[in-house]
Amino acid sequence: MTFFSNGEDREKLSVLYVLKLAGIPLSKEQIATVMFEHGYENYITLSELLIELEGNACIATIPSYRIQTVVLTRRGEEIIGLFEKNLPLSLRNAISVQISSSIEDFRRENTAQMESRFHSEGNFSTRLSLVENGEPFFEITLKLPSAKYTRIAEKRWNELNKELYFNTLLALTNEDADETSATVCASEETIPTTDIEVKK
Repeated sequence: MTFFSNGEDREKLSVLYVLKLAGIPLSKEQIATVMFEHGYENYITLSELLIELEGNACIATIPSYRIQTVVLTRRGEEIIGLFEKNLPLSLRNAISVQISSSIEDFRRENTAQMESRFHSEGNFSTRLSLVENGEPFFEITLKLPSAKYTRIAEKRWNELNKELYFNTLLALTNEDADETSATVCASEETIPTTDIEVKK
């Protein structure tokens, strides 16, 4: 059986190998990031390969809240299981090292999502979400006065989303807390504060 041999077929096999090692759905951009590190430099060609692989039922596209991700199908798993050794060992090892070093970033990128829109009155609305199986389970919508603060919020969301989620969940569901003890945690470096003394 000669499903993969060289050239374009080897590139298809490389894509399947990347998805197998990742073990999670990846966006096209994430697949491209890995592929481009190993000599595949044409994004259009890569997009065409993904379309062909999907047409052959080797991968499936998963619609998500903001992005589309790609996952191996059962057929894809069978193909990569049979033919992964057609890839040079050096290439397999290099892909394995890169996936190992990037997987947490890939997972975070696919879980923590953001979408910003400019409004005619001059401000921005920014929707920050944590997503699982294509559906948001935690979402914050903010109106911010400028593109500068929108970019800051997006960057900080990537850094703080887990902390914000757990703090919010704890504050809202803690049965032992009274009304005065539920607080929203925010560091002074994140949100500017004024000198206000709170008297009990």
